Amino acid sequence: MNYYLKKPNTDKDTLIFLKYFVSKENKNFVYSTKLKINPENWSKENRLPKSKRGGDSYKLRRITDELIKLNDKLHKAIDNHGKELTIGHLKEHFSKKKNQIIYLKDFWKAFIKEREEMQEVGVKMLIKYRAMLTKTLRFEKLNKKQYKLNDLNDNFYSEFITFMRKEYNLNDNTLHRYMSIFKTMISWCSKKGYKVLDDYNNIKIKKFDTNDVHLTEQELKLLESAKLTGAKERARDLFLIGAYTGQRFSDYSLFEKADVREQAIVKKAKKTKITAFIPLHKKLKNLLDKYEWKLPKISSQKFNLKIQEVCKDLKIDSEIKKVSYMGKNHTETILPKWKLIGSHTARRTFITLMSERGMPDHQLMQIAGIKDVKTLIKYKKFNLKTLIQTSSKLWD
Repeated sequence: MNYYLKKPNTDKDTLIFLKYFVSKENKNFVYSTKLKINPENWSKENRLPKSKRGGDSYKLRRITDELIKLNDKLHKAIDNHGKELTIGHLKEHFSKKKNQIIYLKDFWKAFIKEREEMQEVGVKMLIKYRAMLTKTLRFEKLNKKQYKLNDLNDNFYSEFITFMRKEYNLNDNTLHRYMSIFKTMISWCSKKGYKVLDDYNNIKIKKFDTNDVHLTEQELKLLESAKLTGAKERARDLFLIGAYTGQRFSDYSLFEKADVREQAIVKKAKKTKITAFIPLHKKLKNLLDKYEWKLPKISSQKFNLKIQEVCKDLKIDSEIKKVSYMGKNHTETILPKWKLIGSHTARRTFITLMSERGMPDHQLMQIAGIKDVKTLIKYKKFNLKTLIQTSSKLWD
């Protein structure tokens, strides 16, 4: 450990910094003492204020006393943590803030605050982060305990996952998403220099394949030809734009004439920042022109309810078996197809129908703004009737 001056060559008072090398992380911990001194009163050999008599003697002695106190504070932290000492421990130890980052809830709040201030994620993800914090606080309240990072071992995660399943009746896919968010926050703590147990890497919740639906060619034509008015017409039109472009619902409002290049809309996705190249075919152009390229604004929740009403009226009601897993247990529910249709159904419809029509995967990915083939496969659904017809032709 040593002290050094921020500006050793100035003729004015300058800040004194503490520096300590943390061997576990092979990095220096640097801390501003908030104390100032004129370099002419600083001993480069001893790295402390010079011993003087006269007017400055009291001020210099006071600075020396404060530096000795900080030295003792540092050694206390070293004694407490030994070889496991991290920069995070030192930051916590030297923090003068009233709301120190000590407990799990404090780390959640700091994580959310940074993500929000850095604008690294959208509003929807921030809502999920806050929901995770709320669930964590509920867990602590039931257990009558405030958890610290060093409490997050395998037993903690087993109890927390059990709590999430029972308290909120979460299926494995939803639970997987929540625990992925939890792991993201813990990983953030580690990157910030705080000591984190590796047990969070043992969290494994198996996802199950969902029976997400898409519209068939016939159903899409039924939707196109339906005579609708008002809110139902607007919802239908928005769905068709998704089915014609393969874009996420959040990206519909981003279409602008200025982005048209050689009969294609070139646009970055709001969520992934991936550039998509969307052919401006006749059906799509007619719809965009209908609204003068200013599409109706509606929340995804309200849109889902309205498009379900439309599909129910059109009798898109074939029975779909919905299977949900919670660990070893699973439930099966038979639902009419219209109940499973939502904003994301349009994107799946585009990808599935275009694939059935023979569009190569690399072109599908370019239009939909997808980088990973695994992601594309998740969107691809199959039409049993088409599968049977294709198989019959091959055998016949």
